[in-house]
Amino acid sequence: MERTAQESRLAALKKDLPPEKRAFAEDLRKVFLVLEVSVRRYAARRIMDASTVTRYLSGDRVPPWDFVAAVIADAREGGVALTFETEAALRDLHRAAQKSNRRDSEKQALQDQLAEVDEESRRIRARQRALEEALLDRQKRLAEAQSRCHSLVLELEGQWLTHRAEVDLWQGEYDELRSECEDLQEQVVFLQEALAVARAEQVAAEDQCVRLEAQLEQLQELRGDDQSRLSLMAALDATDRTASVPELIAVVSDLESRTQRAMASELVTSVSRSREVREVAALLSALHGAGLHAHAESALPAMVMMRPVEDTAAMALELRAVGLEEYVVMVLRASIELHTPHDLAALVSCLHGAGQHEYAKSLVGAACVARPVVEVAAVLSRLRDQGLDSLLSAALDAMAGQRAVGDIVALSQAMHDVGWHHLPGVLASSVAGRRPATDVAELIEELARCGLEREADVVFLSTQSRRVEHLIALVSALQSTNKHAAAASVLFRAITTRPLADITALITDLHATGRHQQASDALITALRTVDTGDLTDQLGSLDKTYPGSHTLLEGATRQASPEEAAGMFLALEASALPHHADIVFECTLRERPTGHAGIFLNLLRGSQSHYTSILALRERARADQATAVTASLILALTSGELLFELDAVLDSAIENEAADIAMLLRQLRKLDNPKMPLVGAIARRMLNGTLRVRTVSEHVSLVMALETAELTEHSSDLVAAATALYARQFTDALKKERTKHEQKILSRAFWRKTPAAAK
Repeated sequence: MERTAQESRLAALKKDLPPEKRAFAEDLRKVFLVLEVSVRRYAARRIMDASTVTRYLSGDRVPPWDFVAAVIADAREGGVALTFETEAALRDLHRAAQKSNRRDSEKQALQDQLAEVDEESRRIRARQRALEEALLDRQKRLAEAQSRCHSLVLELEGQWLTHRAEVDLWQGEYDELRSECEDLQEQVVFLQEALAVARAEQVAAEDQCVRLEAQLEQLQELRGDDQSRLSLMAALDATDRTASVPELIAVVSDLESRTQRAMASELVTSVSRSREVREVAALLSALHGAGLHAHAESALPAMVMMRPVEDTAAMALELRAVGLEEYVVMVLRASIELHTPHDLAALVSCLHGAGQHEYAKSLVGAACVARPVVEVAAVLSRLRDQGLDSLLSAALDAMAGQRAVGDIVALSQAMHDVGWHHLPGVLASSVAGRRPATDVAELIEELARCGLEREADVVFLSTQSRRVEHLIALVSALQSTNKHAAAASVLFRAITTRPLADITALITDLHATGRHQQASDALITALRTVDTGDLTDQLGSLDKTYPGSHTLLEGATRQASPEEAAGMFLALEASALPHHADIVFECTLRERPTGHAGIFLNLLRGSQSHYTSILALRERARADQATAVTASLILALTSGELLFELDAVLDSAIENEAADIAMLLRQLRKLDNPKMPLVGAIARRMLNGTLRVRTVSEHVSLVMALETAELTEHSSDLVAAATALYARQFTDALKKERTKHEQKILSRAFWRKTPAAAK
């Protein structure tokens, strides 16, 4: 009956109202009737003219939104649970009503523009706050680093003063040693040349010694023989000149049986130097067949030293024809040790011209591995002049696999200086495809230092096509030499070009070997570049390995910037992976700075993520209640100035029990930044919300819970606000609650005698 009476006191809606105004006026009247007060009484409460309120409610005029918001707040204060969806619908009707009037429409457009500009301003302030936090952190770390640097400078100065005399002494010794090294280096070069000459002389002298020794032995054995004055040595000389191969074998066997091995070897060596190549090959083959290997093997180096290069090549061919491959290897090895670069190149050319390409490649490859870099360059130059470019790749490939990095750089520099611009690239590619990662990183650095940037780039690009294990070692080697940008480039290229199995192996192996930063960078890149359809397979593959996608996502989130974290989250959300998206969302709120989390939430809201919708935020706040995640969410929303979303979370939070609200405030205070605190403003906003929806007894319970939690500042604010709103009703209830357990000395119960205990 009372409600009907109030309806009758409202002026009737004006006729001929536009549909927009009529719909708004009807809904506004419904909300106003919930207050159960007359128009005149409400106008007095709001210090307004009653006729103005009447015109608002009759649709004659469209009220400003402040009036509508006040009616909604009064309705909530009266205990009516108006949802935010109802409020949003009423706001839409209010805007539509204003648009029916041109002046009001222009005003509303300006208000909308103001709201957009204000929203942008809040986002800028949030970013500013995050940057200020980052600046404070970097300034602190800079101060600590400068302090450490200053301490190190002082320590180094002390050490320098202490050891200055020793340094001067060591410098003098160093200068002397350096001069001595230069002298010794010159002597080494001279001795190397003398050694080459001495080797040839030694071979000749050794041959002569063996011959003389054999002659002496034969003279001693034949001294008493009067019938034959012909010496054994003369017979051997005749045998050397005229004997056939079978006869030579018989003589050598006879000498071997008579323990005249030196003479037998001398005979074979002499024959190998003087006879035709075919006969020598036949002799060596026969010796091999007769089990006289030592004599054949001792003759090969002397033959290589004394005979022309053409004979050496022909000998290799003849030996191969009779199946003596091991003797061919001995001939080639002796050529590498004894021949000059010119003769080596000539021998390679002869073998190649005879169709023995494998022998030619083996010889030039072994020479490039064993001989000094200067001689290698000379050999390659001769081969290039002879048009044997096909052998150069084999030579460079062999050198790339076994020579030291310094030798490879020196040869590359030498080839570049003489205009062979493509050969250093061939050598660099060969090194990149077969050497360990540490050698590759060292080669890149040395090539760049020598000005061979093109070759360094070839090595860097070529080596990235190798297996995942090599890439991991390469990243480690680059990091150890402070080439962080190059290491990041390797990871990015691998993530964007390799199959999913390789990406999984790369991420898990980096984590397993302790390179957590690189593993996080690789996972962030994968989440931002892998196709949405493949992301589920990628994370499923990670879950099958240790430590699983959960741990890897948390580690990546701890390392990511706000933009990277938002990119990861949005990729997971778009791929319908809510569990993994929750990991990124909660880890960002729980473990990253408040300003960082605020920027993260602003980016999600700008991308219209479901997680920043009012409904999702309320559900999260109800589910988590007074946990640290909810507190972090509230702080992040405040830092990002997402006030509409903040109110939604706070409204859900104040629906909890008084103890939960107090616990949430304690969590907020614990997690807040002491240099730029936000908890004060959040607490006032939360307590003002409780004043709208909570009863007097509930406010009393909340005050007691805040005092129990030692949140006296917030309890005092709540007492003051509730007293202003409810006056004696609240103060009496609070006093009664505080004193309900006290003994009252004026009460009868206090003075009543305690009944005697039953006997």
